[in-house]
Amino acid sequence: QGADAADPCASALVCERFETFSAGQPPPAPWLTRENGGTVAVDTTRAYSGSKSVKFTTNTAGSGSFRRALIGYEGAPLFPAAADHLYGRMMIWLEAAPTGSVHWTNVQGEGDVPNQSFRALIRYGGQHDGKLMANYETQGVGSDCWKHSQTTIPEKRWACFEWHFDATKDQMSFWLDGGAIADLTVTAKGSGCISNGTNGNWYFPTFDRVYVGWEHYQQTSQRTMWIDDVAFSNQRIGCPP
Repeated sequence: QGADAADPCASALVCERFETFSAGQPPPAPWLTRENGGTVAVDTTRAYSGSKSVKFTTNTAGSGSFRRALIGYEGAPLFPAAADHLYGRMMIWLEAAPTGSVHWTNVQGEGDVPNQSFRALIRYGGQHDGKLMANYETQGVGSDCWKHSQTTIPEKRWACFEWHFDATKDQMSFWLDGGAIADLTVTAKGSGCISNGTNGNWYFPTFDRVYVGWEHYQQTSQRTMWIDDVAFSNQRIGCPP
């Protein structure tokens, strides 16, 4: 809250710079925190604006390969206003991307699919030596579909992620540092699916929740990411100055 007037997120439904929150703790309500083998904490190590951001860390301890460190938002003022058009933007600083075929998520919009009996998760993240990807997964029926990009996620610098999840067209779009990444646009179908419970179709939901941060699904070493200047709305917001 309290964005600079020059920041276009001042008119967004949700606009957060994390400056008023206590360091060392997750952002408080109404923010949601989801952790599994990972930690989320407001941090003063680096920030894009002001002096604070949110640090997301996953660890290598314990069994299994699934790790989660996410913050999220649900309810007013974002939903149901952004139920059909979910736009977001955030500044990210990634220490290092995984190598090999490790699949990760940075953005997830989700909700129940109209006239269906399952929930859909619309994601942007990456796989295959740091390359960005779009991912579609469902709960209640099997899917897990993908479309890979040739663009790699930036490392060790602040980068601006923007996205639009359009439930009216079953379409998702992505911008990096203000420029559209064409091979991350997906309309109705991607490149393939691990499971085919939706016959390859990417049925978009009525969005009721959004998460950002870091989540991965195969074994990898510790991952560290900072996120600042997060905004969500039902129209494009633009990167901060």
